[in-house]
Amino acid sequence: MICLKTGSKPIQVSVSQIVYERMFEGQNVLVTGGTSGIGLEIAKKFLSLGAKVTITGRNIDKLNSVKKEINNSNLIVVEWDISKANLIDEKVYEIIEKMGKIDILVNNSGIYAPNSFFNTDEKLFDEIMNTNLKGLFFTSKKISEYFIKNSIKGKIINISSITSIAGASIPYGISKWGVRGLTQGLARDLIKYGIVVNAIAPGVVATAINPELSTSENMYRGGALSKRASTVEEIAELAIFLSSQATTNIIGQTVVCDGGETLI
Repeated sequence: MICLKTGSKPIQVSVSQIVYERMFEGQNVLVTGGTSGIGLEIAKKFLSLGAKVTITGRNIDKLNSVKKEINNSNLIVVEWDISKANLIDEKVYEIIEKMGKIDILVNNSGIYAPNSFFNTDEKLFDEIMNTNLKGLFFTSKKISEYFIKNSIKGKIINISSITSIAGASIPYGISKWGVRGLTQGLARDLIKYGIVVNAIAPGVVATAINPELSTSENMYRGGALSKRASTVEEIAELAIFLSSQATTNIIGQTVVCDGGETLI
């Protein structure tokens, strides 16, 4: 315990260190979009550290396949299309019934489309916005209400993108710009309840979205100062760090992991 003084008023600051073994035992985590890539790796990391985890996805067969592959009784799967805001109350209730509680929300669900400004139609625009921004907004709203009602000092981690660092003219970039702004706004509004909100902005990551990159063959990325793509493991480690008790004074930040690409 460290005591600081501002004028005559003492301020007590408890500083935690990250001790990985079973550090999330007794904690329940909801990871949206957790059947592959970054979301799946985050879920696996939380499970390895003792947490109970629910992952969501739109394909029940894929969810069941992941559950069978991981084979961990602490993993729960829930079919949920995050873009359908009318289902959020029902799905959050279902998840709480199955897990008992929620302590950490990782908003990972997202759609990527390599389109341009001129070939974007209304259908594609709405599809991306409904998942990447609208779904994240209303999921965060519902979980925040739950946190406040139950006096839970929860954590919310939003997965943004380096496309949020500069302006964008395509729906994906616009949606991630919105996620970054929403992260700041939620952090400001929710910290008075002890709820900490931050975001991660990955650059290019070696996932199925980028089939030309492989952690076992070639991860070269000329556009990054590190000359390589990031791995899902690196993003998961960052999510773990931001979810830990060592980061209670990191508030409203979007942490970039891009090999220095945004510096070029």
